[in-house]
Amino acid sequence: MKLDFPRTNNLEWLRLLFAVQVAIVHAGEHLGVPMPSIVAHFPGVPAFFFVSGFLIYASYLNAPGKRYFQNRFLRLFPGLLFVTLGGAALMVFALGWDDLRANLQVYAGWIIGQITLGQAYNPAHFRSVGVGVVNGSLWTITTEIIFYFSVPFIVMAERRFRYTVAVLLAASFAIYAAGPRMWSTPVYREKTYFDILALTPLVWGWMFCFGMLAVKHFHSLSRWLKYAPLLLIPMILMGEWGSGPLFGAVDNRLGLAYFVCYIACALWLAFVVPYVRLRADFSYGAYVWHMPVVNLLLILSLRSVPLAVAGTLAAAAFSWYLVEKPALKLKRSTLKPV
Repeated sequence: MKLDFPRTNNLEWLRLLFAVQVAIVHAGEHLGVPMPSIVAHFPGVPAFFFVSGFLIYASYLNAPGKRYFQNRFLRLFPGLLFVTLGGAALMVFALGWDDLRANLQVYAGWIIGQITLGQAYNPAHFRSVGVGVVNGSLWTITTEIIFYFSVPFIVMAERRFRYTVAVLLAASFAIYAAGPRMWSTPVYREKTYFDILALTPLVWGWMFCFGMLAVKHFHSLSRWLKYAPLLLIPMILMGEWGSGPLFGAVDNRLGLAYFVCYIACALWLAFVVPYVRLRADFSYGAYVWHMPVVNLLLILSLRSVPLAVAGTLAAAAFSWYLVEKPALKLKRSTLKPV
């Protein structure tokens, strides 16, 4: 498939804004500082899923096979390992070296979970520190990794059935919309079947699928993107009165109509607004480090959202220059600027 979208775009800026939005919302929530309600109407996680669907699908089409998996590993794992070690260090700072020696198996199990597919795992032993979860935002990494492994199978299925992505989108949205009512029985502590499914693309896959469809039909979409800012009008109306799986406009549980308007505006910012080069990509680091920073502020009894954002960006810069950027030098480019 020919990829028609410009490789020079503002998606890196957008990902950073999405990461900062998540950091601000979580910092305000856990530090007890009220945030303006408008912040919750532009949630970062659904936008991240859309952009991942867009870029990861395009990357695989451009460079399938071993190279695809090497690049995904180099982009994800070094930063994930670094923040995992940072989270472990935070627990040692809060609980002491004696606690580490006495509960080495707990720490080791948590670290293994964080760097594999158990990012949602949090030992009860850590519940007394900060918000009670070392890095709860990393559940999205589990979803992302499963999506990465799914892309080759989706592309393979498309060769036999061209509407594969559209069917997957519909099936995932049906689970997303009906799941909270259908699978509401607790099965582990207070977690329901739906809570477990929500760690996978079965629930959030429709957001990734919109990203894939945007790649497939970018040539047609590009002719209409200049009108995308007009969609702010229905977004404002849905933000005021919308609710449910079609018109919801708050946090990650966005309605279908609101999400479509939201990503259209994101595409406008990415491809219609003049390109501005971003010399460092702090988006991933900001996302994975913001909760350890919030936990540290709680340990130190410092309840400041600006300090949380500043600390998050500082940690992201450290992660980028020390770990992520050196690792990415080993990456073979799959989407070269044209």
